[in-house]
Amino acid sequence: MKATPMLVWLAVFCLTGPTLRAQNSPAPAASDVLVSGFEAFGGRSENASWVLAQEIGKAFPNEVRTLQIPVIWGAPLESINKEKPLPKVWIAFGEGTPEFQIEIVAHNLRGRYPDNTGMKPATPEVVKDAERELRQTAKVEGLAQALTQAGFPTHVSESAGRYLCEEMLYSLLHVQKQQPEALKLALFIHVPTLGQTVKLPASQQKVDAAWLQAFGRELLASMKKLELLPATSP
Repeated sequence: MKATPMLVWLAVFCLTGPTLRAQNSPAPAASDVLVSGFEAFGGRSENASWVLAQEIGKAFPNEVRTLQIPVIWGAPLESINKEKPLPKVWIAFGEGTPEFQIEIVAHNLRGRYPDNTGMKPATPEVVKDAERELRQTAKVEGLAQALTQAGFPTHVSESAGRYLCEEMLYSLLHVQKQQPEALKLALFIHVPTLGQTVKLPASQQKVDAAWLQAFGRELLASMKKLELLPATSP
């Protein structure tokens, strides 16, 4: 059969088409940063922690991955173990504090509270036969100060609450200790609930998605200035 111009074009496309499309497509984003939040619980329709994670994802769609964590005992560690490869930085959010709190202590002990399935924890420990307490090793006091100066009242806390928030922090620090070269920083921050009013030095601020996104932008900017984020991160 005689080769026509159309047949020649089709042959070239079949041989080179995928390569050409790959060259024209943006490179896959590096999985350096993952931000997570919890699903809604306690009768609320939304969880500020997940709203914040989503807002950060919208602001930095090519640099940040987002993940929702179920409010179920055992879900934090299970969710972390599913992430392969692990991100270099994992920023986890939870809700329910008057202002922003960077949690630095996690206990290997669960409170006897029901989760979203109505079940209480089957075992008292987050990780069996693991350390009773894990502490954040990164210096986060400067981060809290930078966020406060930017208009987002933030302090460092040693009381994460003995619920899924503390379980999330303990699980992250446990995995980080096991794989320090993979997960270089694990951060947990409590945020105010949606609709809550936060007291500022000279005014008040109602918590909404826009303000949470502004906090998220400032958080990543401050972390980068303090060299808590990889150089290629947003």
